[in-house]
Amino acid sequence: MFGVSERPVGTWWRASRTGGRQALFTSVREHRAGKGELIGESARGAVLLAMLDHTPAGLGQSGVMWSRASVRTLIRLVCGVSVTERGVGKWLRRHGFTPQRPARRSCR
Repeated sequence: MFGVSERPVGTWWRASRTGGRQALFTSVREHRAGKGELIGESARGAVLLAMLDHTPAGLGQSGVMWSRASVRTLIRLVCGVSVTERGVGKWLRRHGFTPQRPARRSCR
């Protein structure tokens, strides 16, 4: 009905049992411990600005729209870090970029 699985419901239930109704409003999700991002803040800003201001063709790559492969190449050029295409997809989603489909199909 609400589109959530059993796991978050169980988490909410335990929080309400231990801390009452107020615990549901004050719980803040913490980041998981891990390596962190390979790309620093200044490099991230440079990559995002390059993506917003230029097209891949303008930076010597093929294509007019940014793809995971072209963003991967851009990250490698700007930051010197090698990232997988799947990692690039996660990174793009984390920063507000989502896959886009064309509104209609081209004649060619």
